[in-house]
Amino acid sequence: MVPRREQVFSYAILLAFAVFAVFPFVSTTLVAFNPPDATVHGLAIPGQWSLDSFSRAWSDPDASIARSLFNSMVLATVVVISSVLLSILTGFALGTMRFRGRSALYYFFLIGLVVPYEATIIPLYYEFRGLKLTDTYWSMILPDIGGSLAFGTFWMTSFFRGFPRELLDAARTDGASGWQTLWRVTVPTAGAAIFALATILFIWTWNNLLLAIVMIPNPQLQMAPAALNFFVGRQFGINYPVTCAAAILVALPVVIVYYVLQRRYGADILAGSLKG
Repeated sequence: MVPRREQVFSYAILLAFAVFAVFPFVSTTLVAFNPPDATVHGLAIPGQWSLDSFSRAWSDPDASIARSLFNSMVLATVVVISSVLLSILTGFALGTMRFRGRSALYYFFLIGLVVPYEATIIPLYYEFRGLKLTDTYWSMILPDIGGSLAFGTFWMTSFFRGFPRELLDAARTDGASGWQTLWRVTVPTAGAAIFALATILFIWTWNNLLLAIVMIPNPQLQMAPAALNFFVGRQFGINYPVTCAAAILVALPVVIVYYVLQRRYGADILAGSLKG
């Protein structure tokens, strides 16, 4: 049994880190509910609660938050679905099958985890410019899928390596093909790993500011982080309520998706423990 003093100390440390993590979000939210052009400092509890700052940020014609949110949602949806499906396939092959060059192929995928992402931006730009793909969704979708696949392969391979061999052998004994074994035996039990991977990849894709700035200068195709960066760089950089409102609007889809996917992740964990 853990001594009460150690429990109190552990909870105090966790509380301190929780406050440290939550304080910027709470402060930004409170500032955003102030009227536009209001003078605010620190943890500014609004004297007059107002949604005008959100309305002004949403309706700004130059850095359209609404349009950029749609662009980012299209990007994140395509990248997450494609990356998760490809990661399931590569993870299943590398984690359960035996073939020549399997280890070399696995380590080849892991190279994507050690190469700094920033080092690939300039070569990618010239390559995509030569293919006339800059200022298109593809200039974001293809690099994001490629960058996500390295981590996704590592993640799903680790899961499939721990999958009970007895179930795989039983499926083969019953005459199931590799494709049937994947989708009818392993994937139904991999919900927790898949939803956790989807959550991580969604956050990574949504927050990919550098690639969005380099590849898509067209304001009509701007992603949400790039639109926010442009928004802050204009006159709103010193208008803290409007700037914070724009930041909340850009971050809100990530919070919603994280909440939804993590609830499903927790449900799968609980279902697995009950079945066990």
